Parts: sequence; structure tokens; C-alpha cells
Amino acid sequence: MATFNTPCVVALGISSGKAIYLEVESGKRVEEYVGVSIDSVEPGVHGEFLSGHMAFASFSTTIVKAVAIGKPAYVLDLSGFKPLPQKVVTLNSIKSREFGKWESVWNKPIYLSTSGLTVAIGASRAGSLLHINAVPSDVELAKKVLATAGVLQRAGELSMSCTCRLGLMPYEIFVTKGNRYIVAKFYLNATSDRSKKVFFIAGEGGNVIRRREAEVAEAEIVAYEFIRSL
Repeated sequence: MATFNTPCVVALGISSGKAIYLEVESGKRVEEYVGVSIDSVEPGVHGEFLSGHMAFASFSTTIVKAVAIGKPAYVLDLSGFKPLPQKVVTLNSIKSREFGKWESVWNKPIYLSTSGLTVAIGASRAGSLLHINAVPSDVELAKKVLATAGVLQRAGELSMSCTCRLGLMPYEIFVTKGNRYIVAKFYLNATSDRSKKVFFIAGEGGNVIRRREAEVAEAEIVAYEFIRSL
């Protein structure tokens, strides 16, 4: 995980199995091993222009935004792999805080490609600090997350959130109906054995009614079983 003082703009890209971060105004450079090589662009400043696969901006205690620069990037949410806006980013636009068309991505995983083993990036805030985490992640697992969310959505009001600052990058699907709820938790970091499992909890009020751990391959079947309890 890389940490930066805010306000800041951080460009990033993948090179030789490492996530490389560049904080634009200070020139701070951080490298993080991810063990995955993808088609990406290393971050840098070339005259007036910022290069990199994508960039984050954080300039308020509750705001984290992102944009794709040299390559496409995708936010994982209920609609699927939602493409980040892709723009030419200039130093002048950064100084002018022109982030209106950037996407809000607080605790939303961003996939740098949509096939095979790739890199998932997540950003979050803690006080004045911006934390950015990069992990290897399997797109097929992300598709299972989406399929499970599609099942659980039939049961009630649904939300999805990633605790991006944690190394395992846990991703929770939360559905409520009245005072009852179901939580399904996946782990997006492919280097962990936990990424092969999904964890379900059903509850009512403050009480847990049922728990179950299952193989990711069974996630949709187990989700159907759990929605019967709502």
C-alpha cells in the first residue's frame, strides 16, 4: 500500500510486475510489488502532460476521484465493469483543480483490464492521508461477485463496498429487507487462499441467524439459499 498526504494527485501504472505511483506536485515515487504484468503505462510528467495508466485525486476529507489516462480502467460496481472516464490530464488542470469529470471511487475497486489475472486498485482516506492499494486479482472472481450481487439484489435493497486499504481487499455485498440482512464477503487479492472462498451471514436486527463459508464456484447457489431467509 502507498500513502500520500492530501491534497494530492497521484498517477500510477504497472511495470515489470510492480505498481508504480507518482505524486505529481512533490515528485514522490513509490513502488509496490504485485507480481502481475499487464499492458500499462508507467507514470511520469512530460512537459505539460501527465502520463500513466490512470490517476487519483484527493482534495477533501471525503473525496477520492479517478480518471484513466493512457489505458482503460474499470470500476467494479453493480452495473459491471464501468469504464473510468479517459482524459488528457495537464499540469495546469491539476493546479486549477479541474476534477469535475473525474469519477468518485472511494472504496471502489478499479480493474486495470477485464480479462485473466490483472491488477485491482483501491483508494481510501484516513484523516489527511490517501491510501492506495494494488493487488493481483482474477477477473473471473470479479464476475462471480457481480453474479452473486445479481442474485441477492432480488431480495431487497443492495449496496456494495470494498475495504480497499486492507491487503486482502475484502469486498462486501450487503442486502437488507426491513430489519433483516444478508452479507456476502469476497476477497479480491488472488494471492490469498481466502479469495477461493465466499462468506455469507444472515441476520435480523443485531442477531446473526446463520453463517456459511462456501467455495466461490457455489456462491450463486448459496445466495439463493440465503435469500429464502429474508
